[in-house]
Amino acid sequence: MFALSFIFGFLYRLSLKRLSRNTIRKRPKNIGKKDRLMRLGLALILFVIAITTTWSPILLFFSGFTLFEAIFSWCGFYAAIGRNTCPL
Repeated sequence: MFALSFIFGFLYRLSLKRLSRNTIRKRPKNIGKKDRLMRLGLALILFVIAITTTWSPILLFFSGFTLFEAIFSWCGFYAAIGRNTCPL
């Protein structure tokens, strides 16, 4: 389930790339350092909660997807609305 969320993240990124006016090639990163650290912390918290409580596949999925966003500095929602917190 955790790996499935990474695959979903890649597919989500590709589909939004086609819908977005600003292509990913022009601006590959739209999440700043502070956002990345917050998402990484959230991913770790969700992962620990999912493992220690009931092995919730939904929490595992969201933790993997949030980790994907933190690692690749790219958020599909930010791309859809044209927001950028990366100081590039």
